[in-house]
Formats: sequence, structure tokens, C-alpha cells
Amino acid sequence: MAFLTCWACVLVGCLSASLKRASDFSDLYPPLWKESPGQLSDYPVENGTYIINPWVFSEKMGVYKILLNKTATYFAKFAPGNEQNLLWGLPLQHGWQYTSGRLAYPSQRTDCGYESDHLCVSVDSWWADLNYFLSVIPFLAAVDSGVLGISSDQIRFLPPPKDQTRFCYDVSGCHSSFSEIMNKWIDFYQYMKLPTSNFDDLLKYLWDAHTISLKTSVKSFEDRTPFCWVALLAKCINLQVHFL
Repeated sequence: MAFLTCWACVLVGCLSASLKRASDFSDLYPPLWKESPGQLSDYPVENGTYIINPWVFSEKMGVYKILLNKTATYFAKFAPGNEQNLLWGLPLQHGWQYTSGRLAYPSQRTDCGYESDHLCVSVDSWWADLNYFLSVIPFLAAVDSGVLGISSDQIRFLPPPKDQTRFCYDVSGCHSSFSEIMNKWIDFYQYMKLPTSNFDDLLKYLWDAHTISLKTSVKSFEDRTPFCWVALLAKCINLQVHFL
């Protein structure tokens, strides 16, 4: 529980800093934001299904970009320019993981995530594994909630080169394997779509979805937890001091 609280502190701190500096919003985009896909038609289609490779950083960032664009209308009442969209914290955190090298193959035995293959997201990265539950599943829940305006069977994510059974790849598969996470994210989107939704309650729904995503993924990948506890704790302490 202390670990999850610390992780959540990092995410909330990142989001809070972004909102606090809204006047410099154009400088806060995650890396490769402009180069990443901005609409589903930018991805390949097979038999009427969009195919997305979440193990390529720019394709994963495109998932966030589409999600931010499609949810913008629901946050317009809180601030102009999509600045108060609560989902910004997710791509910002993922961008930090990318620039800090946390998505690369941990032992450098392959080129995945390094200079010669810098867009590669390694399935052996604990950070990448956990992020899957904060990117692919929220995106598929948005599809299932009608936010993207397509049917639930029109999106499929590609599996990693190994450990395929530890992830899900489409709406039905994620409902089957990670129903609690899917339901929490759907609750968030359904409340977001209500004309009476307010910012504080949206935060609560997001918090519930975020924490169950982390709780499940941390447990699922205990076998590859890196030596990052101290770094996370230090980050959490620094953020707490900053916001006191």
C-alpha cells in the first residue's frame, strides 16, 4: 500500500505541476507528441480492425494523443485548450519513462530502448509492463464506453515477443482477464460524459481506476520489480515537500 501511495504521488505531482504551469502548456507536451499518430486512421487496418503496436513508443504515445483529443470536449467546461484534462498525467509520466531510459531492456543485452532502437518498448521493463495497464486498458475502456465512436471489436493491440498471456489485446479479452480494471475505467468515462460531472468527482473516479490498475499490475509483475523503490521514495518525498 505504501508503494502504491508513493507511485500515485509521483503521478499526481506530475499532473499538478502541469496544471500549475498551464500558461506554458505548449512546452509541456511529452516527447514525440507531434510525431505520434493523432487519429485512428494513422494506424494500419486489417479486416476492418485498427492494429496498434504498444511496444513502439510513438504508437503508444499516439494512443494517449487520440484519447486526449477524444475526451477534450468533456473537459472544455473546466478550462480552454484541453488544459484541465485529467488524462494528461498519463502521457506525461510515460514520456518521463521514455526520456529516462526506463522503457529499455534492463540489462542492455538487446538494443531495445537504446540509441539504435530508441522507440522500442521492452516487455522486460517493469516500468513498461505497468504502463501497459495505464495506457492500453484505459484506451480500450474508452472504446467500450463509446468515447472514440467506434465499435468494441475495431481495435486490437499487438502482443509482445514473449509473456503474451500476461496482457490483453482487445476489449473482450481485457474484460475477461482484467474485468475490475476495465470496469473502473468505464466508470470514469461514463461519469465524465455526464453533463453534471464535476472536477472533484472526476478526480475520485480517476483515482479509483488508477489505483486498481497499479495494484493489479504491481502484483502481476512482482517477479521483475527493479531496484527502484529508493528512487520512487525519494521522488515522492521531494514532491511532498514541494507541495507542502
